[in-house]
This record gives sequence, structure tokens and C-alpha cells, in this order.
Amino acid sequence: SALALAEYIIVTCDSSSMISEAALTGKPIYIANILPNRNDKRFQKFRNLFRELKIIRNLGEEVENWNYEKLDETNRVAGIIKNKIFS
Repeated sequence: SALALAEYIIVTCDSSSMISEAALTGKPIYIANILPNRNDKRFQKFRNLFRELKIIRNLGEEVENWNYEKLDETNRVAGIIKNKIFS
């Protein structure tokens, strides 16, 4: 419910699940970068993809609204499976 009420969402860079969940809203997501305790190449790759999709921006950039296609991978994949089963 907090995500539904928010105009902007701020998530720390170390949680791909929180970033993914926030991307379901279609709302602007800002990433708070923190120094990693260990190699975070997997997280970096994930964040780079979301940045390319124009879903996230870094906290500290100008606050503004932007749009992107909401991610709903559960329903997208369910549709693919349903088509495979019933075709």
C-alpha cells in the first residue's frame, strides 16, 4: 500500500527484489547507491538493464516524473505458459 501512495520510490541499490517490486507500479524509482561489502557485478548488471529500460535513476539526480512500461513478468510468463499448454 505504501508503493500505491508514493509519488516517487527510493530503493537501495543492493535489493533487486525491491527494485523489481517497485517497477510494478510504473512510478519513478530512484536508487540510493551504497558502497558494496563484496563484489556486486550481478546487481550492477541488473541496475544497468533497468537504467537502459528507463525505469530507474540515481538518487541525487533532478527529481522529475517519467514514464515507463510497468513490469508484470508474472502475468507475462503465465500468458506464455498458457499459450503453450492450450495451443
